[in-house]
Amino acid sequence: MLQDYYQGNFMSIGENLKRLRRDKGWTQGELANKCKIQLGQISKIERDETDPKLSTIYSIMNALECSADALLIDTERSNVDSVMAVALERVKQIPDKDKQILLTVIDKYCIALSMQQLTDRKTLFGIPTFVTGSTPEMTRKSDEG
Repeated sequence: MLQDYYQGNFMSIGENLKRLRRDKGWTQGELANKCKIQLGQISKIERDETDPKLSTIYSIMNALECSADALLIDTERSNVDSVMAVALERVKQIPDKDKQILLTVIDKYCIALSMQQLTDRKTLFGIPTFVTGSTPEMTRKSDEG
């Protein structure tokens, strides 16, 4: 799912930087101005043509207001919880109305997952159940058809 998406789309420091910069709606030049780094250096980092110094990484993190994890995460070597933490950090940047939509989706997904787990157990409150996912009417129609 989320980790599969990120793992299928390997995220290098350059890709992470580009994604974070675009999340802010900034050009490379705007980022360079905000973190006081030359535009050419930003461009080289995004193309993975150079490994930035630690001071450069801190300047970029401060300008983007992001964590080291968000900038440096290697999705091929990170567990799903680490990838999720970075995704949630990105969510903090979106408008509140969009956050509410995501919360609703997450809530509905968790409810559906818990309901699926209940039906998979074939018991409810310790009583055997025979949940098939269809109503008696649906079963009759399929038998008649």
